[in-house]
Amino acid sequence: MTAVAIETGWVDLKVGDTVMSAYVAHPAEPGAYPGVVVGHEIYGLHATAKQATERIAALGAIAILPDLFHREAPRADLEFGGEGRERGLALLRTLSRPDVLSDISACLDELRGREATSLNMVGFSAGGHVAYYAATQLPLAATAAFYPGWLTNTDIPLSTPEPTIEATPGITGRILLFFGGLDPLIDDEARDELEEALTANDIPHEIVVYEDAPHGYVYPGRDWYRAELAEDSWTRIADLLGR
Repeated sequence: MTAVAIETGWVDLKVGDTVMSAYVAHPAEPGAYPGVVVGHEIYGLHATAKQATERIAALGAIAILPDLFHREAPRADLEFGGEGRERGLALLRTLSRPDVLSDISACLDELRGREATSLNMVGFSAGGHVAYYAATQLPLAATAAFYPGWLTNTDIPLSTPEPTIEATPGITGRILLFFGGLDPLIDDEARDELEEALTANDIPHEIVVYEDAPHGYVYPGRDWYRAELAEDSWTRIADLLGR
């Protein structure tokens, strides 16, 4: 994949009675590009989340990374593991479905204002759950979610009052899901349930399982990064956005 030169910056978006910061990356060359909302992990606006946003933009897209924790901890940037993980999980549990939809909708309005040729979303882990739910409620042309958890249970507020998988019939675009076979958070049964739900509702989809991949395999700079598998994933993302 040939990367294009990009520009980056921040925007403030009005969401109800609040203001949400969002990191934006887009091709430097003027043109017609798809728009992509990026859903971050429990670590908030960590450098790796911004790097993923830049990588999506370098594919030839307008990418916007909203601060999903802005109501409780604006621009939170949490360290991996330990206290950062516990804080991130606590912040995740403050997210409600209406608030998340308002956040993503504000980003879609921003992308429309930038004349994006299509509206899409790519989410990572908890942000993957957000992306899947958003696809059931909003007009997304394509959605990719990396190792999204809690879709088949009610363990977090975002998956209540019924598991998010039950909203699958509302999806109107394409779905691409990535999982690691070594991921203890998402088992075979959960992946099978997702396959069955997507197939039963005739939703164009692909579920990619890398048997030797752990959770979080796509981000460099971590012990669980798997470069070859990550590059294969990015190739698939480029294909999805290029359709």
